[in-house]
Amino acid sequence: MKTLFNIILLVCISSPGYSQAFEGLMQNIEQNNPRIKTLQKWLEAEEVYSKTGIYPNNPSLSYNYLFGNQDNIGDQKEFEITQSFQLPGYYTSKAELHKLGFKQKQALAEKERRAILHSARILYFNLAWLQKSKALLDKRLEDAENLVSIMKEGFEGGEVSKPVYDKARIYAVGVKSQKQTLISQINVYSEQLKQQNGGVAIEGLNYEYPVNWSLPALDTLLANLSGTNPDLLIAQLDLKESETNIKNSRLESWPSFELGYKSETILNQKLQGVNAGITIPLWQNNNKVKHAKLQSEWSKLNLSQEESEVKTRAKTLYYEVLALKASYEEMKAIMDEEQFSVSNLELLKAGQISFSEYLVDADLIWESQSQYLDNEKTYFNVLSQLKTME
Repeated sequence: MKTLFNIILLVCISSPGYSQAFEGLMQNIEQNNPRIKTLQKWLEAEEVYSKTGIYPNNPSLSYNYLFGNQDNIGDQKEFEITQSFQLPGYYTSKAELHKLGFKQKQALAEKERRAILHSARILYFNLAWLQKSKALLDKRLEDAENLVSIMKEGFEGGEVSKPVYDKARIYAVGVKSQKQTLISQINVYSEQLKQQNGGVAIEGLNYEYPVNWSLPALDTLLANLSGTNPDLLIAQLDLKESETNIKNSRLESWPSFELGYKSETILNQKLQGVNAGITIPLWQNNNKVKHAKLQSEWSKLNLSQEESEVKTRAKTLYYEVLALKASYEEMKAIMDEEQFSVSNLELLKAGQISFSEYLVDADLIWESQSQYLDNEKTYFNVLSQLKTME
């Protein structure tokens, strides 16, 4: 059927300016999104906290003044400073544990940041889809109103029956209702995208899909996962943390030491010197080291499982995007090459097609247009999801 792809305002080729507008909007959302701001402040606090508790205990200082019998020994004065500490390796391993813990929090924050930006991109793509659908409905409503005029003229001239005229009016009302519903959806998604942007209004933006997005090679994607995917980074850091914790647990079971200075005044004599001590962990429970070893073994298995699951998810999304891309590009090529023919309304007016044929053709064209736009939106949505794993 020649009129199958007579599409008005369907395929809009995005310009670099539109791509820059999209990237600029995503950058603004990354700066303005309240949840991302909260994550940044949380990380700042956690970074400071990771540098606490990694030093020896504070020194202990004490002073005693004991009143005594002046005829006997008199008053007694005592002054003491004491510092306790573990072996040096204990503090370096503890600092490493805190550092690894902070890196895990960074990876968690990065995972959530990616999810937030993915949600924002989905809202943007939905708006691009709705704006393109609205352009189609504007043309379709214009044709429907012209159809009503043609049918009204035919009805008044006795060439068209009242039921046919009424069907044309009902058809126009249906198209108008579709447009009103679509405008409502645009308002809803626009408000949601505004909230993602921290409540900052988004105005004057042409919603077009980014032209610089491309599907990476599968081998490259899989090879880069271990260094970029937050889930894998968390699993890797958990393994390093469990291995470091073995060393730290062993050091905790070693003796701790105490050094200090002490002075004492009694019988008008001042005694001073140093004191040293050692705490022997005689009743230390060795299960702590055993638990650390088991935790390390679990972390190795967990990393292997996580790598398998992440790669499987990436491959699944990749092949899904690949299939959508092939279908999208094939249909896009057809849409781009299709030449505009004589309007169906003119054919109807000239009596070359019937009213029923016009409605069938109009619905078929609309379904084809909608299918293309749905396919386009789905392609970019799934591609966006794949980018959260990169």
